[in-house]
Amino acid sequence: MKKIISLILSVVMVFTVFSVALSSSAFAADTAANESVAVTSIDVSGIKIPSSWDELGNMLLKSLYKVADQIIDALVKGINKNISSVKFEKKENFTSDMFFEGMEDYLSTPAANAVWSLGYGSASLQTGDELDGKHYVGGSLSFPKSKAATAIYDDQRVRVIAINDGSGRGTLVFAVIDGFGMSSSDVRGIRKELADFAKANNIVGINISVLHQHSCVDTFGMNGDLVKMIFANPALNKINNIFGTDYKLLNGQNESFMKHLYEVTVASVKEAVNSMTTGKMYYSEIESGEFIRDKREPKVYDTKVHRFRFVPDNGTKETWLCNMAIHAVGNGAGRTEITGDYPYYIEQEVNKAGANFIQIQGAELAISSQYDGLDIPEGTSRIDSLKIYGTALGKHIVESTAAESEVAPLLNYRMREYFVPVTNQILAFAGKLGALTNTVVATDDDNNVLEVATELGYLEIGTKLAVAIIPGELEPAIAYGGYLDADHSWTGTDFDYPSLQDIVGTDKELLVFGLMNDQIGYILEDNDYSSILSGVNEEIVATGNVAGSTTINEFQSLMDSINK
Repeated sequence: MKKIISLILSVVMVFTVFSVALSSSAFAADTAANESVAVTSIDVSGIKIPSSWDELGNMLLKSLYKVADQIIDALVKGINKNISSVKFEKKENFTSDMFFEGMEDYLSTPAANAVWSLGYGSASLQTGDELDGKHYVGGSLSFPKSKAATAIYDDQRVRVIAINDGSGRGTLVFAVIDGFGMSSSDVRGIRKELADFAKANNIVGINISVLHQHSCVDTFGMNGDLVKMIFANPALNKINNIFGTDYKLLNGQNESFMKHLYEVTVASVKEAVNSMTTGKMYYSEIESGEFIRDKREPKVYDTKVHRFRFVPDNGTKETWLCNMAIHAVGNGAGRTEITGDYPYYIEQEVNKAGANFIQIQGAELAISSQYDGLDIPEGTSRIDSLKIYGTALGKHIVESTAAESEVAPLLNYRMREYFVPVTNQILAFAGKLGALTNTVVATDDDNNVLEVATELGYLEIGTKLAVAIIPGELEPAIAYGGYLDADHSWTGTDFDYPSLQDIVGTDKELLVFGLMNDQIGYILEDNDYSSILSGVNEEIVATGNVAGSTTINEFQSLMDSINK
């Protein structure tokens, strides 16, 4: 890969030097033909003068990256215009299906005689066939060799809670799957299986997210056999488009595994709803900065585990919901062993303490695990290291003495559908190929200008906590503030948008439930959407350079509709 990048950059450097030479010659010719050129009229006020050789080097390198990106973008865009593509629905014809708008009425205080009710369900997603060579491990693209699973270290599960505030406005369901991603197409497919049950039980929201393990059977579709997809899918697209057939395109999902996933997720939702019992809810913030690190500027991130502890009135097992932002990539992104990563080992410790466990990811764009403070002998394998990490973090949560406060029985919940433009031509290629399972629409007649149809939401738990429900991996600065300014951002501009916390206001603390109801990739500030060659990899699996502003604007519109 480094050799490929070096070759690209070498070509770009030659191209740049050649372009400069041509530009200089052209300018000289123009000057000779027109002696009245006034050099003093050139405005240099906007030109940044480097203050050191290092800064000059960085400026030149950034310029090369930008030129390389333009070349790559143009090449891929050309391929996208000519490839036999999935025929996407036109945006104006998009019809919403199995979307839960949420609660119609908002309450500022708990209803009379309000009380929490909560139920829990969980099941394994594994079928026993994971090592048959037809199950791919999600987490990273693999080319030319595919990532068929070769070993199973532990379990891959779904965990569900159903929760109600006793106000009569309905029950909310949160299901969390061990997996790299879950697109809105599959989320709504599972909702459809639960439609009658939801209506019969006054369920006003079914939310499905993932813990984003890079080491589970692919539930998203992007991590299959790329060679087969690249050669087979365009032909299948051509046949489907000409003859009106519906031949299934190849992607990383295993059909029988996904069928089982649907079945056990539906069963776990029903188990959670049917086991609901009254009780009290307690909230604590467990400082856990020693377990967490941010790999990307501006290094704004949440260092806490936010624990909601439900204690049933009937003395049965407690349920702990832990919201934290930590990538589950302990076994690496490119390996072929299946593991639930650190969440599985946190669960073991919570279970030992006599409680059920469910985790929801936060704003975890480039947030990863921190092993430095752990006693891990040199030479310890990755799987054993992540076991040590998960066990230590689990004990840290179980043994926490952080102050708890009782949460008033109050839920407010509202969702909004929106569209995110796809400006990343590499992701557009994957979509046209059929490697992505997201819901994509076209805004032009030629099927080239694409947007992802998705949803976001707002939730209040009690009177002091607010939650932004986000369909991807959010840059924490978008949630909490602290954007890079013009002097430090990739584009050299400011990002003049409020944070989600700013939009919510100061009377409630904001949490983030990320990767919820869709996986649209990384959601970055527009001014720091960097080069795909610059050493970061978030941009490769992002919809593009306006996901951040689009999401902020839609969240603002949602809040305006709630507050009007």
